[in-house]
Amino acid sequence: MPALDNFSHVSLTVSDPGRSARFYNKVLGTETVRSFGGNAGERLEIVARGNMMLALRDHPETPDQSFDPCRIGLDHVALQVPSRDELEAWHASLLAEGVTCSAIEPSPFGLHLNLKDPDGIAIELFTPSP
Repeated sequence: MPALDNFSHVSLTVSDPGRSARFYNKVLGTETVRSFGGNAGERLEIVARGNMMLALRDHPETPDQSFDPCRIGLDHVALQVPSRDELEAWHASLLAEGVTCSAIEPSPFGLHLNLKDPDGIAIELFTPSP
């Protein structure tokens, strides 16, 4: 097979790319690196932190403006956190920002902490089992 290094980016359809970019920048520490489009057509905000890049775009012709993880497509976005201590720091940071999130929960694969973006897109912060 030809080589693949890593994910390049994840592109999410959102109702308001600017609002979503502000959320990801404030809550996950990303920064907006590019903005495209305007009022007449699709808008796109690209946010990044280290090697993680998210493209946040709207599609004005989308009839249903709500996220549902049970539809074909995206279930959730999982971001890896290096340790339990860091996951606990994320939990404290989210609560301090007033973000609704789960407690840190064990699974057969590791520990996870769940939250949702402004459109209800599920985000998991995950620390794998050693």
